[in-house]
Amino acid sequence: MFARTGLRVVFLSLLCAAPLAGGQTIIEPLNQVVALAGVIRKVHGYGPPGYGEDKKTDRRITYWVLDVPTAVNTFCKPDRPEWRSIQCRATKRLRLFFPTSPPNNGLELKAKKLESHEAVVNGVLHRQDTLGQITPIYMNVTDVQPSQLKKRR
Repeated sequence: MFARTGLRVVFLSLLCAAPLAGGQTIIEPLNQVVALAGVIRKVHGYGPPGYGEDKKTDRRITYWVLDVPTAVNTFCKPDRPEWRSIQCRATKRLRLFFPTSPPNNGLELKAKKLESHEAVVNGVLHRQDTLGQITPIYMNVTDVQPSQLKKRR
């Protein structure tokens, strides 16, 4: 059942993705579940209050990411045209947010089992609006599965 549904989601995701010059892919629309394949990891960084501006006072944090092989981007309208390169940049690293409701939904446990391995992560993409989201694009995760692709040697 998952294989058929998963393939359908990946296929639909590919239909919604438009390749661009510069090796990035635009994924549309933002309000639908998409599937992205990459390596799932935990990374360390700086949190509040300044998210790395002052490493002496900023709290150290650990968070989940998906590292994808090709940069992804989403539609973006910057607050000012000159801010386009800052507010609308592509990324190869997406921060992953796991739902807290229902409690013990098992998604973070699935991610932990797949840490440092290829995985397919389903979720809804969002453009960063606050420093706390850390990466230019982040994902609210709905499912995590091991990748079915065979590794090339």
